[in-house]
Amino acid sequence: MEWFMQWWLSLGLLEQIMATAAIPMTIVMLLQLLLMIFGLGFGTADGDTNVDSCDSPANEAGTYGNSSFFKVFTIRGIVAFFALGGWAGLAALSAGIPALWSIQIALLAGVAALMLASFTIRLALKMQDSGNLDLKNALSLPAEVYITIPASRSNTGKVTMLLQERFVELDAVTDSETALTPSTKVEVVGVVEKDCLLVRRIENN
Repeated sequence: MEWFMQWWLSLGLLEQIMATAAIPMTIVMLLQLLLMIFGLGFGTADGDTNVDSCDSPANEAGTYGNSSFFKVFTIRGIVAFFALGGWAGLAALSAGIPALWSIQIALLAGVAALMLASFTIRLALKMQDSGNLDLKNALSLPAEVYITIPASRSNTGKVTMLLQERFVELDAVTDSETALTPSTKVEVVGVVEKDCLLVRRIENN
């Protein structure tokens, strides 16, 4: 680790800030990639399936549960923002680009990474044909919250999971008295109105 300390001490303050954002987020991004490859998780993915939304007044009103704005700001998108934005800013500073311009380059690269992460996962999920899914097969299976699921069935959120050997995104509600936030591990305990899932938090999550 001596080489790392020498490298770290050779950086200026702004470069250290950029590196502090880039290094841990890159590690997280690589871990997420490994989990995706081995089928252990893909979470907070973006995209639409052919499964209809849960039939609820709140959902029909177009509230935040299905908002494209919130779909962009997923955990993985934010990780990509800091990882790639941090490295871009650090590279710009190392190349002698003035600090103000380097910060702008970092922000632009981060936003591009955020949008690309959202688009890539959205495209991947759109390729999934979920029209013949039988949601009863999801009972007792694990899933991961992608878009916040409000408490007490007050509105729908979304989960991602492996179902019938496919990775899909599905609408979900919960009876929990507290909202289930993105990346929360849940278990499917029922099917609501034949078109969305009833889930509960996995206690050891």
